[in-house]
Amino acid sequence: MSRRSGQKGQVVKKGCVWHVRFYVDLPGQEARQRKSVSIGPCAGPNKLTKTEAQRKGAEVVNSLGVNTEEHLQRASNPVTFKQRVEWCRNNKSAWLEGKPASVLSMESMISKHILPRFGDLPLHMVDETSVQEFVSHLKRTEFVMRKPNGDPIKNYKLSRKTILNIVGVVKLVLGKKVWATWELDLGKPQKPKQPYFNDEQLRRIITGCDGQYRVLFALLAGTGMRIGEASGLHVDDVDLTNCVITIRRAVWNGREQSPKTENAMRVIDIDPALAEMLRGHMGEKTGRVFESQTGSPIAGNNILKRVLHPLLAKLEIPKAGNHAFRHSRVTQLRKNGTPGDLQMQWIGHSSLRTTDQYSHTDQELEYRRLAASKAGLNLAVGPNGPN
Repeated sequence: MSRRSGQKGQVVKKGCVWHVRFYVDLPGQEARQRKSVSIGPCAGPNKLTKTEAQRKGAEVVNSLGVNTEEHLQRASNPVTFKQRVEWCRNNKSAWLEGKPASVLSMESMISKHILPRFGDLPLHMVDETSVQEFVSHLKRTEFVMRKPNGDPIKNYKLSRKTILNIVGVVKLVLGKKVWATWELDLGKPQKPKQPYFNDEQLRRIITGCDGQYRVLFALLAGTGMRIGEASGLHVDDVDLTNCVITIRRAVWNGREQSPKTENAMRVIDIDPALAEMLRGHMGEKTGRVFESQTGSPIAGNNILKRVLHPLLAKLEIPKAGNHAFRHSRVTQLRKNGTPGDLQMQWIGHSSLRTTDQYSHTDQELEYRRLAASKAGLNLAVGPNGPN
């Protein structure tokens, strides 16, 4: 691309408005594109003379920097999406200050889905249309889950939530100024079918195992804390006298770190029965409340595969993960009419709207029957029916 000569722009009338026309260089293209920008009225009380319009037009062209060497360099050597990703890794807080699990998740989406699609494209070509086409591709594509040696395990399709997360990373790389006016169509959201345990299932799970796992599952069911928070719980965090537990840290990938969010750093009140179980388990212990046989923090995946899933299979309870205890706790709090502010504090959410997604009272038949009975027509028609 040859060096462009300076330009002041051409001033023309369009209706009752002065416009300045000029050219801009486009990344990767020899031909320039013509632009037109309005600069003021050519009629009416505040009209500009042609001389005034020409002077103002030159100022507009100059302010846009189309005559600068930097503008030409950007057009001659456009920044690719891959280069922008590398810049984000070194400068954006999502990478520099994000939790390791969040960064790992972003990097997985970038390497598996995003860079193969956009990596070599100039940044300006990753626009609303191209991202909408990317969304459509992700929705209809069937992916293959493989073992470390490359052997296939199963085929699967991405959920709407996963696609939403992938698009979120694309937006994070591009910056809000680029996507602020986009109207992407990701399809109608469906309510996820998140498993939970009812009261009877919780009783069978807790009584169906021994040792620290019995106390661990009782703690998850009685507090709704995340498995990583339970892994990072220290004896000093547990005040059995006042029946209070303070969440100060969590464990991820064997390392202690701050909890998932600011709201996750919280105080949870527990009932005396759970406090008594913890007292019997901790005894004279110091350090962590729960540990593996080697003294390291317990790992959520190991608990899931080696303890919870085999136990659920033995008890003939539908398969569910550690997070099901958290959903069970919210459902239990809702059934017992616990005030909303305490629900948010104990669960560690920033709003009740988030907590609403954890409630399964619609699946609790006896609870619904009791609620319907309390809200019945006995006051109006009496227990024996209308007279």
